[in-house]
Amino acid sequence: MLTDERKLKIVDFLKRHQAATTEELVNHFAVSGSTIRRDLDSLAKMKLIVRTHNGAMILAPNVDRSFAVSYNIMKDEKRQIAKAAAKLINEKDFVAISGGSTAYYLAEQLISSPIGDLTILTNSINIMTLILESNKSFDLIVAGGVPMKGSYECVGEITLSTIRRFNIDKFFMGVNGISIEGGISFNNQEEAAVAREICNRSSKVIVIADSTKFGITKRMKVMDIEDVDIFVTDKLDKKRKEEFEKVIRTLITN
Repeated sequence: MLTDERKLKIVDFLKRHQAATTEELVNHFAVSGSTIRRDLDSLAKMKLIVRTHNGAMILAPNVDRSFAVSYNIMKDEKRQIAKAAAKLINEKDFVAISGGSTAYYLAEQLISSPIGDLTILTNSINIMTLILESNKSFDLIVAGGVPMKGSYECVGEITLSTIRRFNIDKFFMGVNGISIEGGISFNNQEEAAVAREICNRSSKVIVIADSTKFGITKRMKVMDIEDVDIFVTDKLDKKRKEEFEKVIRTLITN
């Protein structure tokens, strides 16, 4: 098993059991204690888990990670998701791009793409800055409002009223949770309100999220998964892929 794959499985194990000792993880994954300790130290640095005296516990489920931390988690997978998502965008499209690290990777992909005539609406300060500092002449619309620390996303009534002015072709939405029971969900109420408003104004909703978001339910529901037009993610295990393919419209995996 590759190191990154094992780390993801450790996080999944801790999500199911809340906490585990190093010995339990050694026995479950059939690797050495030093290997497990290195994995746990790495995951703790990424703020995915909390180290305990003799093992680890999962980070509280509704705690938001900062953008800088999220950007450096599963970078290769997010780049592949961004490449696949960018193929869904055509010249002259009017697209909305949410905040979040996977959405940022999509913006990076668009900057390096041959697409020249594109209108982008975003509430992300990071994506706004990225596009403005590029050599692309995209038409950029910023749904400004109250900026949030950590995520660098604008929220609030000014953001919502700006969004309501437009009819959008495609919305590329990063999310915190995807589950059959809980739908598309977010940690933060105000971020969820912005996502919900953009969904209402968009002809097509495309969720871009890595595989760790599947099977997760957060506090604020935005929509049912059946209402999403396309999901773009990295590799899902066979059982989870079959489970979601029964209820969603289109699933693109790498």
